[in-house]
Amino acid sequence: MHKGWRACGRACWLVALVWAAGAQADAQAAEIAKPTVLITGSSRGIGFELARQYADKGWGVIATARNPAGAAQLQALAADHDTVVIEELDVTDFGEIDALAERYRDVPIDVLINNAGILGDNDKQKFGSFDYTAFDAVMHVNTRGPIKMAEAFVDHVAASDQKKLMSISSAVGSIKLSFGGQTFYRASKAALNMSMRNISREMKRSRDPNRKLLIFGLIDPGIVKTDFAKNVPVPMIEPAESAAAVITVIENYTVRDSGKFFTYTGKQMPW
Repeated sequence: MHKGWRACGRACWLVALVWAAGAQADAQAAEIAKPTVLITGSSRGIGFELARQYADKGWGVIATARNPAGAAQLQALAADHDTVVIEELDVTDFGEIDALAERYRDVPIDVLINNAGILGDNDKQKFGSFDYTAFDAVMHVNTRGPIKMAEAFVDHVAASDQKKLMSISSAVGSIKLSFGGQTFYRASKAALNMSMRNISREMKRSRDPNRKLLIFGLIDPGIVKTDFAKNVPVPMIEPAESAAAVITVIENYTVRDSGKFFTYTGKQMPW
């Protein structure tokens, strides 16, 4: 052992472990299969089904979750598919987003899917008794997070073959509302729609030819039978059905569709 390491003792040993873990993560990132999809909020529901179905197609899947250790289904998926990599990510933590982008700096990402989202407590979204702390929480996850993901990973996506940056939105983000309530959630999805449409237009004016070809998509996945929508009293579809339909919509997106909002059935939505 080098005498400097001997003198340094336990502190340097810990630094070495951290460096080795980082090197291993970088090597893992470099070896990700192609084509590649990055999905936020992959531990359950639509996000997990998207990860599973892309993995079954042979894609490299970067599946993120706030608590990977508690994501049993996702861990099992990664154990069965060596093309699946699980990464810890809270989309409200911009430091984590930047660190993940740096880790995969040399990895082209064909499809980035902003799936992570929260509905928020309906009781805190009632006019006259709005809880503005809850409003901030919903906006941070559903709008700020996807915007930051787009900014951090724009060149990863631009360097890929497919160049698709997709966001899971909601029909209730459309101006054509059929009922009241869920003000925070609806506002967050309307803001997401406008943000991604605006960024897509800005990229068209970029001097970078790859950025000009970026495809920004907004997709309503339907009302899906998950914990997310468990209290919504309407007919629902299964996560597997929704994810399969969303993947088809993503596959059909072209440069001409960039910034448009589609349902999982492929119908364009007004918003």
